Amino acid sequence: MSVMQHLERKLPWIIVALAAIAGIAGFLASKQMFDGRGATPEAVLQLQGSLLYPQPKPLPEFTLESADGRSLTKKDWQGRWRLVFFGFTHCPDVCPTTLATTKAALAKLRSERPDADIAVSFVSVDPERDLPPQLAAYVAFFDPAFEAATGSQEQLLGLTRAVGVIYAKVATGSGPQDYTMDHSASLLIVDPQARLVGLMRPPHTAEVMAADLATLIDRQEN
Repeated sequence: MSVMQHLERKLPWIIVALAAIAGIAGFLASKQMFDGRGATPEAVLQLQGSLLYPQPKPLPEFTLESADGRSLTKKDWQGRWRLVFFGFTHCPDVCPTTLATTKAALAKLRSERPDADIAVSFVSVDPERDLPPQLAAYVAFFDPAFEAATGSQEQLLGLTRAVGVIYAKVATGSGPQDYTMDHSASLLIVDPQARLVGLMRPPHTAEVMAADLATLIDRQEN
């Protein structure tokens, strides 16, 4: 077995390990900020399934291609709270489950907070197969209001590296289409100023997501 083949076999485990390290780091940073040390009681948020970063991180400038053919940039992610998920349409379980749960969470949130304005963006890390028509049909199955986009590998890496998302192509056979994509499974939380403020960790549940989003909205309004 060549060194490259050995690395390819180990890659999924490397991704899991890196994701775990990132999760632990996020937890420690969030805990330090929100356990009450150095913060007033009003500043401490009680979130059930989300991690908030000590300081919001402005997103880098980026350009992607939306499913309807438009150029999508950082400016388009300003003005609303947004959940961003990186996945791919051939994903057998994590992606469809996450999008379905997100739809249920927003329905629950809006039943209690009709004024809640939360956008959802699905960014494909598989631009070879996920062309605009496939992306549009995929997200519309869950909710026509969901946004879908992808980009070149250079465009995707520029954004994913900045926000801590990990993904990799993993061969499942000998053909050019015989592969899957290993990727991070958290939903990114982006505020109306297009800043990354935290993430929602799996496993996701609609009730917990809705509660955390309501808390974040309340903080923004106050």
